[in-house]
Amino acid sequence: MAVSHRKVTGNRFRYLYSLRFWLATFVTLLLSVTLMASMSLWLPPGAAGINHLVIPLVIFPLIWAVCFFYAVLETHLIRALCVMLSLLLLNGGLVAASVMGALS
Repeated sequence: MAVSHRKVTGNRFRYLYSLRFWLATFVTLLLSVTLMASMSLWLPPGAAGINHLVIPLVIFPLIWAVCFFYAVLETHLIRALCVMLSLLLLNGGLVAASVMGALS
């Protein structure tokens, strides 16, 4: 039984229509970078004065892994979308306020 070429190519990129794909890739990366950037604002400075900059860089892979596995393993995708977008807006707001000088 032969499979038509159109059917095979039509199913090849069906993951692009999945909310889980977009949550686990681009939203996870954007959220991880935003969390890392905002951690320097709410972490206390260490004795040398640079710990609030080094710690987010060192634990960035852990932040990304937690966000990725949450997006992949959550059974309710709408709840995962709401949680990830609320974290993104909260931490992105902190970064934006800091860049505009509202927090200094």
